[in-house]
Amino acid sequence: MRQMIYFLRTAVENLQINRIMAFFSFLSLSLTLTLFGVFLLFYYNVQNLLQSMQEDVQFSIYLADSASEDAVRSIQERLSGDDRISSVKYISKEEALTIFKKEFHDESLLRSLGGNPLPASFEVKVKAAYQDPQQLSVMVDRFRKLPGIEEIQYGSEWLQSLDTFVKLLRKIGIGVGGLLAVAVLTIIANTVRLHFYSRKDEIEIMRLIGATHAFIKIPFFLEGSLMGLISGGVSVLILFGIFQLARTHLQTIGGMIGGFLNLLFLPPPFLVGIAAGGGLLGGIAGFISLSALLKAHLPTDGKKRS
Repeated sequence: MRQMIYFLRTAVENLQINRIMAFFSFLSLSLTLTLFGVFLLFYYNVQNLLQSMQEDVQFSIYLADSASEDAVRSIQERLSGDDRISSVKYISKEEALTIFKKEFHDESLLRSLGGNPLPASFEVKVKAAYQDPQQLSVMVDRFRKLPGIEEIQYGSEWLQSLDTFVKLLRKIGIGVGGLLAVAVLTIIANTVRLHFYSRKDEIEIMRLIGATHAFIKIPFFLEGSLMGLISGGVSVLILFGIFQLARTHLQTIGGMIGGFLNLLFLPPPFLVGIAAGGGLLGGIAGFISLSALLKAHLPTDGKKRS
């Protein structure tokens, strides 16, 4: 317990010795982690938006006018018995005509065509687990072969574009996260390196009187972890401020944009992950930086390299 208190006190002293350097390091780290948080917030909201859009994924099966009642019943049984389908709704020719009149109010067009040209149809909603464009395409192709079906429409191009966009966004997120992680490691490693040089004489004395490399490393490891953890916490506060400003601005705009982009803040596990990730990267950076420095300046035999 005493050793841990000593390690923590030494880590805080390292930050206090070079206050200006530590301040700019905290600032750089906070902005870097905030940048990652902004991208994560964007990705989270886009993902929620796309998921809400995917909940409405469905396809329409239009029946031929010559389809018999047995064929229609057979199609409905096949659809209702398919585990991949969440709901099936049959729309007769008369119901289709009523819906058209309510939505378009253009009876002159129907009169010019004569009679009721609209076909009977099935509106089929697909479960979320089977909304992959390839799976949906295979499903539709199988139903298309059933007798009595004239056409099936399901917007394959739209679904394919949506799936491609989600995958691209995920790859960009991995790339951005990797670059920012390298930036965090670099900033903390350089800060720890400078703090090491500012206490080099003291560390050499400790090594000569028998201090192990592990004993010397731990305070700097904790220093890097504290820098990352505190910067992560600050970045979460900055991110929340940015979120509030963005949401207020969208509410001010109002209209379709304000209703369509109902922003959601990151859930607690994401926020804890940003802070904890900063602390973990800080600890790794401090450990790696000190390992290289001790190896170069303080060999295990206690003799200083020329």
